[in-house]
Amino acid sequence: MAGVIALGGSVLVFFIRSWFNKLSENTEEIKKQIKENDEKVNKRIDKLEDETDGEIANIKQELNNIKGDFATTFVLREDFFRSMNGVEDRMRSIDGKIDKLLMQSNRKE
Repeated sequence: MAGVIALGGSVLVFFIRSWFNKLSENTEEIKKQIKENDEKVNKRIDKLEDETDGEIANIKQELNNIKGDFATTFVLREDFFRSMNGVEDRMRSIDGKIDKLLMQSNRKE
């Protein structure tokens, strides 16, 4: 009877060892797949970072271009009013001259 128990124990130990070995092999394979996936993900992240850096550089350049155009495209409110006052003064001067010409032409008739 002891021999049967020893044989059964040996078979049981054999199956347990083989089960652990399969688990170990599967674990190693899973670790390898995880490492490959990590490398793929890191490559994708690096590519996205490079694209993002390029886009950020383009946006910075566009903002700098806008800043450069700002002084020539947009004027301060005070500058606008000063310019418009000058235009109004010239229009009044022209209006006065036209009135004088009209009055002179009416006298001659």
